Amino acid sequence: MESSLYGQLNSEKLADDKKVAQQIVSEINKFGINDRQRWIIMHLLSLELENVQDMRDMVEFIKSKKDKEIFISKLYDADESDWLEQEVSTNG
Repeated sequence: MESSLYGQLNSEKLADDKKVAQQIVSEINKFGINDRQRWIIMHLLSLELENVQDMRDMVEFIKSKKDKEIFISKLYDADESDWLEQEVSTNG
């Protein structure tokens, strides 16, 4: 039998977490956002991760996939050599 967390099975807690996440995504999609905005939201959410290494991994992945498409500094050729550190320092 699974151990319970405050009277709730771990599998129930995971299912509840997923349901809440799906509801959040549904609310966001009600705004009629485009793919660029989805990537920006994923980037902003990744900056909120508690695990710093996970945050850096996600930011690096997003940068590798969509760098010039979502970061204004790159669109306008601003001189930013280490955007990851700048993003982290402005949001941390």
